[in-house]
Amino acid sequence: MNGRSPQVAWKQPVLLISCALVCVCGCATAEFVKVRHKPENQLTDRLNHTLFGGLRNSDRTYQFLAESHYSGGENLRRMIDHCRTHRHGKDYPEATHALAELQYLAAESVRSEDPHLAMELYLDAARDAWQLFSRPDETGQCRDPAAAPHRDTANVYNTSLENLLRLAKTHGRYRLGQSLRMPLTHRGVHFEIPFPSRLMCLEQFGDFDFVSDYQLRNLRSRHTTPGLGVPIIVSPPNSGVSDPMARYYTKSMNYAATVVVHFDEPSNQIEPSVIRLQVYDPRESEGLVVANTLLPLETDITTPLARQLSNPDLSLLDTWGLIRPDLAEKVEGLYMVQPYDPDRIPVLMVHGFWSSPLTWMEVFNDLQADPEIRRKYQFWFYMYPTGEPIAFSAARLRDTLGRLRLDCDPEHKNPRLDQMVVVGHSMGGILAHMLTIDSGDRLWKSVSKRPVDALKAPGSVKSEIRRVFFFRQNSAVNRIVTIASPYGGSSLSNRFTRWALGSVVWLPSRTLELSRLVFEQNGRDVADKLFTQQTSMDSLTRKSAVLTLVRNTDVPEEIPHHNIVAVRKGSKPEDWTDGVVSWKNAHRPDVTSEKVIRAGHSEVVRHPETASEIRRILLEHLQQSGDQTLRVIPVGHAQPAMKPVPTLAP
Repeated sequence: MNGRSPQVAWKQPVLLISCALVCVCGCATAEFVKVRHKPENQLTDRLNHTLFGGLRNSDRTYQFLAESHYSGGENLRRMIDHCRTHRHGKDYPEATHALAELQYLAAESVRSEDPHLAMELYLDAARDAWQLFSRPDETGQCRDPAAAPHRDTANVYNTSLENLLRLAKTHGRYRLGQSLRMPLTHRGVHFEIPFPSRLMCLEQFGDFDFVSDYQLRNLRSRHTTPGLGVPIIVSPPNSGVSDPMARYYTKSMNYAATVVVHFDEPSNQIEPSVIRLQVYDPRESEGLVVANTLLPLETDITTPLARQLSNPDLSLLDTWGLIRPDLAEKVEGLYMVQPYDPDRIPVLMVHGFWSSPLTWMEVFNDLQADPEIRRKYQFWFYMYPTGEPIAFSAARLRDTLGRLRLDCDPEHKNPRLDQMVVVGHSMGGILAHMLTIDSGDRLWKSVSKRPVDALKAPGSVKSEIRRVFFFRQNSAVNRIVTIASPYGGSSLSNRFTRWALGSVVWLPSRTLELSRLVFEQNGRDVADKLFTQQTSMDSLTRKSAVLTLVRNTDVPEEIPHHNIVAVRKGSKPEDWTDGVVSWKNAHRPDVTSEKVIRAGHSEVVRHPETASEIRRILLEHLQQSGDQTLRVIPVGHAQPAMKPVPTLAP
C-alpha cells in the first residue's frame, strides 16, 4: 500500500483533508430514474374529471354525442350503443374515437371490482381505436397515430393495451413471450415476434416493466417517438447456458421494446377475428405495417437505459477507482449495456480521470436517439482505476480488448470488429491514442537507462515491464475521437497535487513493485523519490514519459483522428482553457478534424454539441468504411415462421 503503514499515513492531517475532498467531490450521480407513485397516463389529462376524482368523457366525445343527437343521459352502455350505430360516412372518425374512449371508461369503472371484465373491456377499447388506424381514409391512406388530430385515439389504444397487460400480470402472472386467453370470452391473443433479432427472441424474454412506471432524473433529454404501442422494459431471464460474452454484460441488463396488439378483421361473418400480441425492437423497427401503410411505433429508448444504470453500487465507482485502484481492479473491464451483436460496429467509450462509464450517459442517450446509429453500432464502455499511472491503464485496456476478441471472434473473421471507433474523454483520450501507435523502446528508455534484460529482477517482473512499456498498434481500432485530452499536460498536475494524491492513492502491489524497481535501479536522486511517477496525476505532467510519447507520435494516416477541445474561458486562443486543460495543450495540428466547444472540462462530455459531433463522425465512418452490408431487418417485411409460444389463461 504505497510502502507506508496505514496507521502512520492516516494520522497525517493533510491525508485526512485530501480524502474528505475526494469523497465529497468525487461522487457521481447514479440515480437516473425514480419509481412514480402513479404510472404516467397521457390519456387522463385529456378526460374530464368528476368532483370525486373519477373520469368522465372528454370534451371531444361530448361534442360528438351532442352533434349526433344522443339523448340517453350518462349511461355508458347507451352511449356505447349510440356510437356503434353512427360509425359510417363522415361520422366514422369521431364515432370510432368516442366508442373507444367510452369502452376505456367502462373498463376503468369496473377495474377494482371485476378485473376480468375490465380486461375484456380494455381489449375492446384497443380494438375500436385500432379500427380508426387500420381502415384507410378517403385518400386511401391509414391515419397517422402520431399526427395531432389522431393522438387522442392513439392514447386510448396505448393506455387500454397497457392496462390490459397490467391486469394480466397482476391476476394471471403473465410473462412476455406467452400468448393470452381472455378470462370471460376466451378470445385468444396470440403472441408473436414480427421481426426476430438477437434481442427479440423467446430466449431473451423474462419479466418486463412499463416505462410509464418511471420518472427520469438527472438527464437532459428523454428520447421518445409518438405512435402506437406500449413502451416496456424487458429483463432477460437468467439463462443457464454458458455464454462467454456474459462476463461483459452489466448487472441487471434490460432493453427497450414496444408491445402492440394487432387485430386482423375476418373476411366474412363466420370467421373469428385474429388478435396478435406483437413485440418490436426499436433498434430494428421504427413502425408497423397496417393495410400497406407504415404506422409509427410509440417508443422510449431512454428510460430503460436510465433504469439499468440507476445502481447505488455505482455511486462511488469513480472515487474508489481514483483512491483505491487496488480494490477497483475487481470492477475494471469492458461493459456492455446490451447483448453483443456481431453485426454491429463497436464504439468503445473510455472515461477520464476521476470518472466512470456513467459520465457517458448523456452522450450515449443522445446518440441512441438516431435510428441509423442504433441500428448499426453497439456501444461498449471501459472502466479502469484512474489512480494508476496511464501506462498501466493502457496495458489493462490492451489486455481487455485482446480477451474480448478471443471470446467473441477467436478466428478474427468478423470485419465489424476491425471497424472499431474509440471515443475517449480527457485521460481516456490518451488511452485511445495509445491504441493506435507503436511504442518501440521509446517509452521504456524515457524511464530507464538500462535494458530490460539487464535488470536484476525475476522473469515475471520483466514480463510485466514488457507488457506495460512495449506495445503495438491495435489493428481493430479504425477511428478515434479524443475529447479535452491533455496532450500537453494539465494545470492540475503540479508538485503539491502529485504529492497529495500519491499520499491517498493505494496502488496495486504489482504497480508499486515496478515503480520501485525503476527508481532503485536507475540512480534517481533521493529527493526525487516523493515525485517519482506513482499515480495518474504524475502521468499528466507535460514532461511525463507517456505524454511525451503520445504528443510526439501521430495517429497513423489511415486512422482518422477527430479532436474536440473544450473552452470555458479566455479571450484569445493562447489563453483558452476548460479549467483543467488549456486549448494549446489539447489542440492537435495533425488531426482529421477539430471542433471547439464552449464548455468546462467535465461539462463537455455531457454537452449536446459533443453528442452532435460524435454522431456526425459515426455517420461519416459508415460512409467512408463503405459499410452497406450490415444486417438490418427491413420494417414491414415478413420473417420466417416462429416457434410456438406457451399460452397463459388468466
